[in-house]
Amino acid sequence: MSRKCLVTGGTGLLGLNLARRLVQAGWDVSVLSRSEGNRRYLSDLPVTFFQGDVGTGEGLDQATAGQEVVFHVAGDTGFWKKRYAQQWRTNVDGTVNVIQSAKRSGVRRVVHTSTVDAIGFNPDGLADESWADFNLGRFGYHYAISKREAEKRALALNGDGIEVVVIQPASMIGPYDVTLQFGRLFAELRDGKAAAVPGGGASFNHVEAVADAHIAAADRGVPGECYICAGEPVSYRRLFDSIARLMSVKPPRLTAPAWVLIAYGWADEAIAGLTGKAPQINPGMAYYMSRNPQYSSDKAIAALGYRIVPFEQALDDAHRFLTEHGFLA
Repeated sequence: MSRKCLVTGGTGLLGLNLARRLVQAGWDVSVLSRSEGNRRYLSDLPVTFFQGDVGTGEGLDQATAGQEVVFHVAGDTGFWKKRYAQQWRTNVDGTVNVIQSAKRSGVRRVVHTSTVDAIGFNPDGLADESWADFNLGRFGYHYAISKREAEKRALALNGDGIEVVVIQPASMIGPYDVTLQFGRLFAELRDGKAAAVPGGGASFNHVEAVADAHIAAADRGVPGECYICAGEPVSYRRLFDSIARLMSVKPPRLTAPAWVLIAYGWADEAIAGLTGKAPQINPGMAYYMSRNPQYSSDKAIAALGYRIVPFEQALDDAHRFLTEHGFLA
């Protein structure tokens, strides 16, 4: 018999890739989502859908019933102050709701998707799972704060009748970017809407490799442990230049110093307060995008067989998906 699992947030970038990889690995997969949007990207697979909301707990007990493993991927990555309360409900309360529901249903293990942002970064080099200096800068970063708290609460529930393993991904690129996490950058560069490149960088890996690490964590992860799933350190200059080449356009010539990007973040946030339209960036995110955080994935490589995929391959796969599915039309 197939092993049964539930994926929360199964219609986002990581969730879609994880659900597909699980089916390929022979699992009996269920997906929980708040709406029917993006379910069509799993319509070719034998997936069972549940509708619910992790933040309120609605529909969770029905979805977790009979499952062996729950992959808790659902999260709110936004950075608009207006929606911080909702973000906290989704990321923090939602994590507790999922684990408690899983425990009530007799689920063996919850694999919780956190983020390297919950660790912070080491300004002098690599950070690993033991890094304790949660460095946000003086502007704050609510997404990271909420995910750090969610991670703490998830680990606190480990061992109380259920196993909890935490995956901490860095930036992910690849197919099924239907929410346009990085996909929008392809169109913005094509249309000349990117005036400058942030001065920092990030750690990038292929989303399928991160999905595979989640699957491995269902059996090989140690309960109560965290595993960083980062990748190649890439400057935003390299990211923008590489996407521009794929789109056959010229990249922006200017690189924005940190103070310029942060000032733009303040202005964009203020404008959002007047227009009611979500900002593209805020000061906290601007600060982070001006840094060059790097992370060690050695623990995940050794324990979960995690693999680092070349950046260009991940970018090519993302571009191919976006093109074939009309996102760049």
